[in-house]
Amino acid sequence: MIELELRTAIAAAGDPIEKAIKKYRLNRADILSSSIVHRSLDARPNHEPAFQYKLRFELRNESSVLKRLKQARAVTPFVYQIKERGTTPLSSRPIVIGFGPCGMAAGLLLARLGYRPLILERGPKTEDRVTAVEQYWKTGVLDPERNVQFGEGGAGAFSDGKLTTRVKDPRVSLILDELIKAGADPSIAWLNHPHIGTDRFREINKTIRNEIIRLGGEVRFETALQDLVINGNALQAVVTSAGETIPCEALILAVGHSARDTFEMLYEKHLPLESKQFAVGFRAEHLQEFINARQYRNIPDYSSLPAAEYHLSHTSSLKKGVYSFCMCPGGFVIPAESIPNTVVTNGMSYAARDGKNANAALLVQVDASDFGDGLFAGMHFQEKLEHAAYDLGNGKAPCETIAHYLKQSSVNDVTSVQPTYARGVTMADLHALLPDALNQSLEEMLIHTESIFPGFTSEGALFTGIETRTSSPIRILRDLKTLESPVFGIYPSGEGAGYAGGIVSSAIDGVKCAEQIIARYAPANE
Repeated sequence: MIELELRTAIAAAGDPIEKAIKKYRLNRADILSSSIVHRSLDARPNHEPAFQYKLRFELRNESSVLKRLKQARAVTPFVYQIKERGTTPLSSRPIVIGFGPCGMAAGLLLARLGYRPLILERGPKTEDRVTAVEQYWKTGVLDPERNVQFGEGGAGAFSDGKLTTRVKDPRVSLILDELIKAGADPSIAWLNHPHIGTDRFREINKTIRNEIIRLGGEVRFETALQDLVINGNALQAVVTSAGETIPCEALILAVGHSARDTFEMLYEKHLPLESKQFAVGFRAEHLQEFINARQYRNIPDYSSLPAAEYHLSHTSSLKKGVYSFCMCPGGFVIPAESIPNTVVTNGMSYAARDGKNANAALLVQVDASDFGDGLFAGMHFQEKLEHAAYDLGNGKAPCETIAHYLKQSSVNDVTSVQPTYARGVTMADLHALLPDALNQSLEEMLIHTESIFPGFTSEGALFTGIETRTSSPIRILRDLKTLESPVFGIYPSGEGAGYAGGIVSSAIDGVKCAEQIIARYAPANE
């Protein structure tokens, strides 16, 4: 297979495959297959705006084409294969705790290879979960087990469905292929910043669930992990919230970053845990048209382009990293609480990304110097901030113009940017929520951003708080090679265990843990 690059003007509509065939004078009779591998947008100043493509062709005469075209290079596409298969049958089927991206990917691989996994998810299935979340947003009555954090699809089910990852792992293509099989747009395999959208992601989750069941697996919703039965440093069974004790010798813990009660239970069972860094901050909202105009400023007509994104990072004078996270073009700031009398923000976009506002979390990294020593100090710091935000907003989300956050003498009133947080906002001084070092770091980042992104801190832009559930405050320790906890048979996995961040990296980690079980065991006998 050969790979070719193609640059096309934005205004020049047409199939890039056809354009490449014409440009490189490929013989159609020799083409066995063709595909788009990657597309990015080049909008640099002093360059003609264009799409940059990487394309692959499987040809009958590849050697002669490689000789003729200096631009062509030979490539070997990644084909996912299980290299090792265990021979000792499991005494009981493997169990996966959690049905977010990590648990889904692990469960699907195990099901495909005949292991008939049992998946336990503390929250409801998608249909019931959406109803419960929308009811909360309207009435303010929160169900701690049926919310944005818990349920089928995990926290990612109420997000933008972003699939961009910095993880350099060939399994990325496996995850994207499975999502496409489940109904995602094929473009996620080649877009520079692929996303699915909350609305489509929900349907994909149900499709994956049904495929696991079709392959012999089982998914039990509203069934939480209550306890572990451990004997001689080896797992023997799990105890569920339904009071059932289920034999188990291979368990994937894909609990998600908000399973605080589960972390406490694991500590009581003497699983090694450690506190880890995470980040906190606020959701920034701007008019999407403002972001478009700035990001596409070198493109005369950008009306046909998707809603623009931005990615920011800065290191403050206090040596703290400050960065944008989970940017949602054309999206909404959503209530993401899982505990009563708290406020937690997150971002969400539908597939069309056609909302009036853009939003992104602007976060500051925090560690023990901010939240104190102790295993659960970071977790308690999160809770403290979430309750404080509820109090500051009088039950709504506290909100402040970014201009007022930077300069208290300015007016703190909503103008051109209307807040989208569904439970309503209260204008307040957000400095009251964060320690001085974090406020200072955020302020420095905003001043720096204004210098490279004029208007970012004005134009009616808003901060809404507080964003705390960016990643797990706890890491469940595991062996670097076997991915197994010191307690034999337990595989901590995904974002909640502290080994991933985002949909794709979480799914990859779930696949890796499933691979370890497959390499050690054969499926349980019927």
